[in-house]
Amino acid sequence: MTAPITLAQISDTHLLADTTVLLRGANPWQSFQAVLRQVSRDQPDGIFLTGDLADQGSAGAYQHLLKAILPLKIPAYWLPGNHDQIEAMHRELQSPKFYGPQAIHLGSWLLISLNSVLPSAQFGEGYLSVSTLQRLRLALTQNLHKPTVIALHHHPVAIGIDWLDQMQVQNADALITLLESFPQVKVVLFGHVHLDFQYQHIFSQRPSPIYFYGCPSTCLQVTPPVPTAHAHLPGFRLLSLDPNGTHRTWVQRVEYVQQ
Repeated sequence: MTAPITLAQISDTHLLADTTVLLRGANPWQSFQAVLRQVSRDQPDGIFLTGDLADQGSAGAYQHLLKAILPLKIPAYWLPGNHDQIEAMHRELQSPKFYGPQAIHLGSWLLISLNSVLPSAQFGEGYLSVSTLQRLRLALTQNLHKPTVIALHHHPVAIGIDWLDQMQVQNADALITLLESFPQVKVVLFGHVHLDFQYQHIFSQRPSPIYFYGCPSTCLQVTPPVPTAHAHLPGFRLLSLDPNGTHRTWVQRVEYVQQ
């Protein structure tokens, strides 16, 4: 039997061009490095970077990100968030091991990353364009027998925090309706929420549920509706994908002392 594939989801790093500058009292570069040290110890097969990688979309921030991840010598799959500048991402994240939004075949699994950024957004809300949904439908239609993970930045399901849910995918119903026809979709990953979140969506017309997972930030956290002891710590998600289409996932929190 083929071994599982493990991915580390890293999200909302909010890096700045100047690694010494604080963001709301925290140093995003230092906490990101602390998270990467733990990721390195966990030895995943790849990294999924689910948006808001640079707080201000600066080229320097993406250069720091690239230089920090390359020594891990594993593939990194990235997609943009509402704080990112996608042209700068394409320009600066140039490496044979860095992959932008697309469909990736990874062992027996298919990984599809989507751009949910709405350029005209006033409050950081997301939206999936008609062409994005069409490309998603085509990729799923062409890979009916491959268990699939979909990743995007904005949350397509409500978290239970009013101000945060105003910034979710505005046409989430279109995505959920589309996914109902494709039982090979097992997991949807997202960032944006800066907290650990899990939700199981059960459909009336398909045999299996879809699991939706939010991810902590490597920097600043949002207090969840039910606070936990370590919810204030930076973190990341590990996702283990088994060849038979099942998966396991857990969140790692990282303690560090800001210098």
